[in-house]
Amino acid sequence: MKYLLDANVFIQAKNLHYGFDFCPAFWDWLIHKATEQRLYTIDKVAEEIIAVDDDLSNWIKKHYQTLVHPTRAKVVQHLNLIAEWLHQQLYEPAAVSTFMQGADF
Repeated sequence: MKYLLDANVFIQAKNLHYGFDFCPAFWDWLIHKATEQRLYTIDKVAEEIIAVDDDLSNWIKKHYQTLVHPTRAKVVQHLNLIAEWLHQQLYEPAAVSTFMQGADF
């Protein structure tokens, strides 16, 4: 089984229980599992993390090739369908815009 990690996994781990200085084994384990192709994240999540420019963004940059998968063209096609559907709903335009700009989209 493979696991796709969202930004919150990394952010909460760093901020709460698995800080780089307190529990480096957690971060080593993530890279080990990524090397085994058991877990990964996507480029949009990495971009979101890198934008903060902190220890976590430096860690993601260092392990980018091992941990981060690019968004496939087929996925982008489906994102366009989701965007069209979103614009047809009764959501606030600002909420739609915020959703579409982040990795959650």
